Amino acid sequence: MSRLFAIGDIHGCLSPLNALIDAIEPTKDDTIIFLGDMVDRGPDTKGVLDRIMALETTCKVIAIAGNHEEMMIGSVTELEYAKSWLRFGGAQALASFGLPDTPDSVKDIPFKYIYWLKNLARCIIMDDFIFCHGAANPKVPIEKQNTELRWRFLNKEDSRHISGKTIICGHSEQRNGEVWQQDGLICIDTYAYGGGKLTALQILSVNHFVAWQVAGQSSSQNSGQRTDQATCQRRMITSESSAPHQL
Repeated sequence: MSRLFAIGDIHGCLSPLNALIDAIEPTKDDTIIFLGDMVDRGPDTKGVLDRIMALETTCKVIAIAGNHEEMMIGSVTELEYAKSWLRFGGAQALASFGLPDTPDSVKDIPFKYIYWLKNLARCIIMDDFIFCHGAANPKVPIEKQNTELRWRFLNKEDSRHISGKTIICGHSEQRNGEVWQQDGLICIDTYAYGGGKLTALQILSVNHFVAWQVAGQSSSQNSGQRTDQATCQRRMITSESSAPHQL
């Protein structure tokens, strides 16, 4: 039986990602959608990308571009962009490739990673859901949105998207480690790199989900320190209530 998962912002935290994937135990019939911001901030961007690429041989993987992937790609050709990127997690990303934290080092990131990042999806639209990194503008058709899909933060006053679909996104970090839900939107950026949690949302139906969560990892932790032994918590949740609340 096939399963569908979305995984929130990983931000270079390999150990929580390993723990989450080990708990999910994906098979060839499963689909995992990564909602972007897989890179930067945490200690092992390279390891995270390697893990996701390797996972493509195990199950169907769809990776969506976040604003941090946009910054990383832009830094390859724009020196000034690279200087800015270094301040927002790029230095940690370069270190994971064994490179110094200088703007000129970006060009030394192996081509296969840049190529993979350049080919990430903008968003994924299904019958009942829109998967994207940022909180899409609820008043604008998805096909007419671009930067909003990577950069827009959720507004707790937002209504449901005009398509009627539920948006599943990341980007707006929930520093208490809890999934945020409001009418027509679920945010699963649960602050993995800052010591919160890394979340996978299993989609069971239009209104029913399972949240899989493992402890996050701060950027000060050693990249070789595994948190795989941490318990993966699972909770059944619903989206039938329109009132904003933490899950």
